[in-house]
Amino acid sequence: MDYILENIRTSGAYVLYNGFFVFQVGPTKNGDKLGVVRLGGHRENEESPLDTAIREVFEESAIKINPVNSPVTYHLNSWNEKANNVQMTGEVNPILIKGNEEESFTVMYISLADNEPRPSSESQGLLLLSPKDIELICSRQITLNEFSNQNGLAKIKENFNRDLVLEPFPQLLFLSKLLKQQPEHIVKFIERSKQE
Repeated sequence: MDYILENIRTSGAYVLYNGFFVFQVGPTKNGDKLGVVRLGGHRENEESPLDTAIREVFEESAIKINPVNSPVTYHLNSWNEKANNVQMTGEVNPILIKGNEEESFTVMYISLADNEPRPSSESQGLLLLSPKDIELICSRQITLNEFSNQNGLAKIKENFNRDLVLEPFPQLLFLSKLLKQQPEHIVKFIERSKQE
């Protein structure tokens, strides 16, 4: 596991605020859909992966986070394969490690928000997603307008086409699978975020 920790290039967090997961939303490179993307980004200098996640989440959503230790860490080499459980010995273990020795690694932590999220300098908008919202976005095509009309929570600062379909990125698709197949690893954190 030391090799993995030394070769992590990007780091992010599944951030929970009042029972909702916070994700970025904005036009994809082609501009034909709205990507639903995790909070996180590239490591800088000698940052630890956790420090990267803390900094990136704040830069993208103005959230100060309280990272929590994941009860299990999943590892997968590609987004299309089944995840394996790995043993971690850190103080705050990630819930997900993705990558292999031929490429770099990315990690995702579970975190609770210490304050209300808002789009900041590096994001155009945020979605606050319940587990049902995640299932909806990951199982069928839905536009941002349709999501909002179904009482979906969106905080948008940029003016972009709200009639574009929401495109779930890999970290959201992984979270959707986890909520279906291993909800016990996440549900307690959802409940905890509602109490704080």
